[in-house]
Amino acid sequence: MNTASTGQRNTLRWPWLLLAAVIIVLAASYGWQRWSHRHGPPDPAPGEVTPWFGPRNQQEAVNAATVQIDGGREREKSGKTDWLHMEILGDALVGRYRLTGSYADLAEADKVLDRAIGMAEFPAGPSLSRAALSVTLHRLDDATKALTRFDAQKASPHSEEASSALALRGDIAMQRGDYATAREDYAKAEAAANNAGLALRQSMLSLRTGDPELARRRVNAVLRGKRLTRLAKAQAAIQRATVAYAVGDWTTAGRWARFADSFFPGNWLNEAFVAQQAAVEGRPDEAARRYADIANRTNAPEVMDALAHLLRLQGKGPESRAWADRAAAIWAERLQALPEAAAAHVIEHELAVGDPRRALDLARQDAARRPHGATLALLARAQLLTGDPAGALATTERAEKGGWRSALLLMQKAEALDALGRGDDAEDARKAALKINPKAADPTARFVWFGHD
Repeated sequence: MNTASTGQRNTLRWPWLLLAAVIIVLAASYGWQRWSHRHGPPDPAPGEVTPWFGPRNQQEAVNAATVQIDGGREREKSGKTDWLHMEILGDALVGRYRLTGSYADLAEADKVLDRAIGMAEFPAGPSLSRAALSVTLHRLDDATKALTRFDAQKASPHSEEASSALALRGDIAMQRGDYATAREDYAKAEAAANNAGLALRQSMLSLRTGDPELARRRVNAVLRGKRLTRLAKAQAAIQRATVAYAVGDWTTAGRWARFADSFFPGNWLNEAFVAQQAAVEGRPDEAARRYADIANRTNAPEVMDALAHLLRLQGKGPESRAWADRAAAIWAERLQALPEAAAAHVIEHELAVGDPRRALDLARQDAARRPHGATLALLARAQLLTGDPAGALATTERAEKGGWRSALLLMQKAEALDALGRGDDAEDARKAALKINPKAADPTARFVWFGHD
């Protein structure tokens, strides 16, 4: 053996081995950076989430809104008002509705803002407040009309107003099932002026179009944010729980639901998430007690429906029917007062604890107005429960084609395919659902009423 020759070959080989090692390290580093960027940092610990200013609990927030509302009503009654003060009154009523769920406040705000618009000479007036309320009421054409009025103003809007207008356009696109336009509008709004509300909108869009990780990261940015109220942070925590429910992470959902309830105590929705979590964790009797307490204190029909559904799953028919009837009476009043706003809630009520035949017509109407994934999923469920699996399959496929991604939708697609005798396709749909949410077929998933897909 020629030792000199071997040494020469080793000498020549060494730089290439070194280069290969460097490439491997760089590739691994790049892969790690991409993974880290994609997955982002872990959730903040609840103890790291801190408030800045504002009411410390539900009662303080409601009291503050009520003072504003009482003052605005007195001003209007005295005749010493103008459109700007009417807008302030309308916004305060909407703010209290968001705390309490009161449709009376929502209906009054609707009338107040209409009067305010009537007081102002075109194109002035509370066009953004009017558009925001119309989106909340699910009157998308009215919202677009208000934004057209806003655009007609001669003065250039400041950055916060421009951002609000763009975000509202994103909301309209989202409800119409145009997720690409919604994403573009939200991005433009973010470029104009970012805020916590916009981040949560973007989070929900990401979640419902197949990117729960991005949804998580956007929520976490709000939870870590500075200069945000307790209410804003609690709302972010509830959305973090919603993201967790969507992927079957019951533990994380419970952590953030309980955090929201302790961070901003007294809020009925936070309390309802905690009650729901008790059922998810195997304590349905505790969940029922908690739901009943909330329902009796607040008269919230959403909670009554959740309780009626839970009792029905437990085989407690008469108790379930009593709560369902109580909720039905309230929903009937709300449907008459604000039909577009109440429609989806009434559909859910009828599908879960009422009559699916009553849900079907409402679901068709709502899907025609707002053909986004959640509305189409309700229509598909109504079609399934009224004996139309072919219609349900077409509806789920329409939602999928539009870009909506959720385990619930895919499980309904599987159910429709099974009913049509397409077992292999049904199994594929179930596998796709379980890829999104590994617990989608778990009986426990039936307890998730708040924050479901």
